[in-house]
Amino acid sequence: MLKTLRVSTFAPPGVFHGFGTRDFTLKEFDEEFRSYDILQLKQVHSTKILVEEEGEGDGLISRKRGTILVIKTADCMPIFLAHRKGEVIAALHGGWRGLCNGIIPAAVKMLREMGFSPSEMEAALGPSIGPCCYEVGEEVFECFRQNNLPFLRREKKLDLPTTAELHLKESGIEKVHSLALCTRCHPWLFYSYRRGDRKVRMFSYIGLLEIK
Repeated sequence: MLKTLRVSTFAPPGVFHGFGTRDFTLKEFDEEFRSYDILQLKQVHSTKILVEEEGEGDGLISRKRGTILVIKTADCMPIFLAHRKGEVIAALHGGWRGLCNGIIPAAVKMLREMGFSPSEMEAALGPSIGPCCYEVGEEVFECFRQNNLPFLRREKKLDLPTTAELHLKESGIEKVHSLALCTRCHPWLFYSYRRGDRKVRMFSYIGLLEIK
Protein backbone atom coordinates (compact mmCIF):
# COMPACT_ATOMS: atom_id res chain seq x y z
CA MET A 1 0.00 0.00 0.00
CA LEU A 2 1.58 3.25 -1.17
CA LYS A 3 1.21 6.01 1.43
CA THR A 4 3.19 8.93 0.00
CA LEU A 5 5.03 9.90 -3.17
CA ARG A 6 8.22 11.94 -3.34
CA VAL A 7 10.21 13.70 -6.04
CA SER A 8 13.73 12.32 -5.64
CA THR A 9 15.36 15.31 -7.34
CA PHE A 10 13.69 17.77 -4.95
CA ALA A 11 16.01 17.38 -1.96
CA PRO A 12 17.46 20.60 -0.50
CA PRO A 13 19.47 19.90 2.68
CA GLY A 14 17.33 19.64 5.79
CA VAL A 15 14.07 19.56 3.81
CA PHE A 16 11.71 16.59 3.50
CA HIS A 17 8.36 16.21 1.76
CA GLY A 18 5.64 13.78 0.78
CA PHE A 19 2.63 13.91 -1.52
CA GLY A 20 -0.05 11.86 0.21
CA THR A 21 -2.12 9.21 -1.54
CA ARG A 22 -5.63 8.21 -0.55
CA ASP A 23 -4.11 5.70 1.91
CA PHE A 24 -2.20 8.29 3.95
CA THR A 25 -4.22 9.40 6.98
CA LEU A 26 -3.84 12.23 9.46
CA LYS A 27 -3.53 9.72 12.30
CA GLU A 28 -0.48 8.15 10.66
CA PHE A 29 0.89 11.60 9.97
CA ASP A 30 0.62 12.66 13.61
CA GLU A 31 2.27 9.45 14.77
CA GLU A 32 5.16 9.74 12.33
CA PHE A 33 5.89 13.38 13.16
CA ARG A 34 4.88 13.48 16.83
CA SER A 35 7.63 15.94 17.89
CA TYR A 36 7.06 18.41 15.04
CA ASP A 37 4.99 21.58 14.91
CA ILE A 38 2.42 20.77 12.20
CA LEU A 39 0.70 23.74 10.55
CA GLN A 40 -2.52 23.45 8.56
CA LEU A 41 -4.92 25.88 6.95
CA LYS A 42 -8.62 26.39 6.46
CA GLN A 43 -8.25 26.49 2.68
CA VAL A 44 -10.59 28.84 0.85
CA HIS A 45 -9.17 29.11 -2.70
CA SER A 46 -7.56 32.47 -1.98
CA THR A 47 -4.09 33.98 -2.40
CA LYS A 48 -3.61 34.58 1.32
CA ILE A 49 -0.31 33.25 2.66
CA LEU A 50 0.51 32.92 6.36
CA VAL A 51 3.97 32.89 7.92
CA GLU A 52 4.46 30.34 10.70
CA GLU A 53 0.84 30.39 11.86
CA GLU A 54 -2.42 28.59 11.19
CA GLY A 55 -5.60 30.22 9.96
CA GLU A 56 -7.66 30.84 6.85
CA GLY A 57 -5.65 30.96 3.66
CA ASP A 58 -4.00 28.88 0.96
CA GLY A 59 -0.30 29.22 1.57
CA LEU A 60 2.19 28.74 4.39
CA ILE A 61 5.81 29.83 4.82
CA SER A 62 8.24 28.81 7.56
CA ARG A 63 11.90 29.18 8.52
CA LYS A 64 11.57 27.25 11.79
CA ARG A 65 13.28 23.90 12.19
CA GLY A 66 10.98 21.11 13.32
CA THR A 67 8.03 22.59 11.40
CA ILE A 68 5.81 20.84 8.85
CA LEU A 69 3.44 22.61 6.45
CA VAL A 70 0.37 20.68 5.26
CA ILE A 71 -1.78 21.16 2.14
CA LYS A 72 -5.04 19.26 1.52
CA THR A 73 -6.11 18.42 -2.06
CA ALA A 74 -8.41 16.27 -4.18
CA ASP A 75 -7.64 17.56 -7.74
CA CYS A 76 -5.97 20.86 -6.89
CA MET A 77 -2.17 20.88 -6.82
CA PRO A 78 0.09 20.93 -3.77
CA ILE A 79 3.00 23.24 -4.63
CA PHE A 80 6.14 23.20 -2.50
CA LEU A 81 8.95 25.74 -2.51
CA ALA A 82 12.30 25.37 -0.76
CA HIS A 83 15.51 27.35 -0.50
CA ARG A 84 18.37 25.47 -2.14
CA LYS A 85 20.25 25.50 1.21
CA GLY A 86 17.17 24.58 3.24
CA GLU A 87 16.69 27.97 4.89
CA VAL A 88 12.97 28.40 4.18
CA ILE A 89 10.02 26.38 2.89
CA ALA A 90 6.58 27.22 1.53
CA ALA A 91 3.47 25.19 0.73
CA LEU A 92 0.71 26.41 -1.59
CA HIS A 93 -2.77 25.17 -2.46
CA GLY A 94 -2.81 25.42 -6.25
CA GLY A 95 -6.34 25.35 -7.62
CA TRP A 96 -7.37 27.38 -10.65
CA ARG A 97 -8.69 30.24 -8.50
CA GLY A 98 -5.46 30.56 -6.58
CA LEU A 99 -3.33 30.34 -9.70
CA CYS A 100 -5.34 32.77 -11.81
CA ASN A 101 -5.33 35.30 -8.97
CA GLY A 102 -1.58 35.00 -8.51
CA ILE A 103 -0.82 32.85 -5.45
CA ILE A 104 2.59 31.87 -6.85
CA PRO A 105 3.86 35.41 -7.53
CA ALA A 106 2.36 36.46 -4.17
CA ALA A 107 4.41 33.76 -2.40
CA VAL A 108 7.57 34.70 -4.27
CA LYS A 109 7.03 38.37 -3.37
CA MET A 110 6.72 37.47 0.32
CA LEU A 111 9.88 35.36 0.15
CA ARG A 112 11.71 38.28 -1.47
CA GLU A 113 10.59 40.55 1.35
CA MET A 114 11.97 37.98 3.80
CA GLY A 115 15.34 38.14 2.04
CA PHE A 116 15.12 35.08 -0.22
CA SER A 117 15.78 35.52 -3.92
CA PRO A 118 13.69 33.36 -6.29
CA SER A 119 16.94 32.34 -8.01
CA GLU A 120 17.84 30.55 -4.74
CA MET A 121 14.55 28.65 -4.61
CA GLU A 122 13.29 25.47 -6.24
CA ALA A 123 9.79 24.01 -6.52
CA ALA A 124 8.01 20.66 -6.54
CA LEU A 125 4.56 20.16 -8.06
CA GLY A 126 2.46 17.33 -6.68
CA PRO A 127 -0.25 15.24 -8.32
CA SER A 128 -3.31 17.11 -9.56
CA ILE A 129 -6.04 16.77 -12.12
CA GLY A 130 -4.32 16.69 -15.51
CA PRO A 131 -5.01 18.44 -18.81
CA CYS A 132 -6.54 15.15 -19.96
CA CYS A 133 -9.48 15.64 -17.57
CA TYR A 134 -9.74 19.27 -16.49
CA GLU A 135 -12.44 20.83 -18.65
CA VAL A 136 -13.36 24.29 -17.33
CA GLY A 137 -15.56 27.23 -18.29
CA GLU A 138 -14.44 30.26 -20.21
CA GLU A 139 -14.49 32.32 -17.00
CA VAL A 140 -11.43 30.40 -15.82
CA PHE A 141 -9.32 31.44 -18.80
CA GLU A 142 -10.71 34.97 -18.55
CA CYS A 143 -9.50 35.20 -14.95
CA PHE A 144 -5.92 34.53 -16.09
CA ARG A 145 -6.27 37.09 -18.89
CA GLN A 146 -7.65 39.78 -16.58
CA ASN A 147 -4.73 39.27 -14.18
CA ASN A 148 -2.18 39.16 -17.00
CA LEU A 149 -0.96 35.72 -15.98
CA PRO A 150 0.08 32.96 -18.41
CA PHE A 151 -1.82 29.71 -18.78
CA LEU A 152 -1.82 26.69 -21.06
CA ARG A 153 -5.13 25.79 -22.63
CA ARG A 154 -5.89 22.59 -24.49
CA GLU A 155 -9.23 23.30 -26.20
CA LYS A 156 -11.66 23.54 -23.25
CA LYS A 157 -9.19 22.09 -20.77
CA LEU A 158 -6.74 23.82 -18.44
CA ASP A 159 -3.25 22.36 -18.08
CA LEU A 160 -2.84 23.04 -14.37
CA PRO A 161 0.74 21.67 -13.94
CA THR A 162 2.16 23.56 -16.92
CA THR A 163 0.35 26.73 -15.88
CA ALA A 164 1.89 26.51 -12.40
CA GLU A 165 5.34 25.94 -13.92
CA LEU A 166 4.89 28.99 -16.16
CA HIS A 167 4.06 31.12 -13.10
CA LEU A 168 7.07 29.80 -11.18
CA LYS A 169 9.49 30.49 -13.99
CA GLU A 170 7.99 33.91 -14.71
CA SER A 171 8.50 34.66 -11.00
CA GLY A 172 12.17 33.68 -11.21
CA ILE A 173 12.13 30.08 -9.94
CA GLU A 174 13.79 28.11 -12.72
CA LYS A 175 14.29 24.74 -11.04
CA VAL A 176 10.88 23.03 -11.06
CA HIS A 177 10.34 19.34 -10.26
CA SER A 178 7.03 17.65 -11.03
CA LEU A 179 5.04 14.47 -10.45
CA ALA A 180 3.00 14.31 -13.64
CA LEU A 181 0.16 12.14 -12.31
CA CYS A 182 -3.51 12.92 -12.88
CA THR A 183 -5.62 12.43 -9.75
CA ARG A 184 -8.76 11.66 -11.77
CA CYS A 185 -7.02 9.00 -13.89
CA HIS A 186 -5.56 7.08 -10.93
CA PRO A 187 -8.48 6.13 -8.62
CA TRP A 188 -6.43 3.46 -6.81
CA LEU A 189 -3.92 6.15 -5.75
CA PHE A 190 -5.79 9.43 -5.36
CA TYR A 191 -9.07 11.04 -4.41
CA SER A 192 -10.58 13.22 -7.12
CA TYR A 193 -13.29 15.83 -6.68
CA ARG A 194 -14.17 15.56 -10.36
CA ARG A 195 -14.56 11.81 -9.98
CA GLY A 196 -17.03 12.25 -7.10
CA ASP A 197 -14.82 12.32 -3.99
CA ARG A 198 -16.46 15.44 -2.57
CA LYS A 199 -15.82 15.05 1.18
CA VAL A 200 -12.31 13.57 1.38
CA ARG A 201 -8.86 15.08 0.85
CA MET A 202 -5.27 13.91 0.60
CA PHE A 203 -2.58 15.34 2.85
CA SER A 204 0.73 16.49 1.41
CA TYR A 205 3.54 18.00 3.45
CA ILE A 206 6.91 19.73 3.41
CA GLY A 207 9.04 20.13 6.50
CA LEU A 208 12.31 21.37 7.95
CA LEU A 209 14.22 18.75 9.90
CA GLU A 210 14.67 19.26 13.62
CA ILE A 211 18.09 20.31 14.86
CA LYS A 212 19.42 17.65 17.23
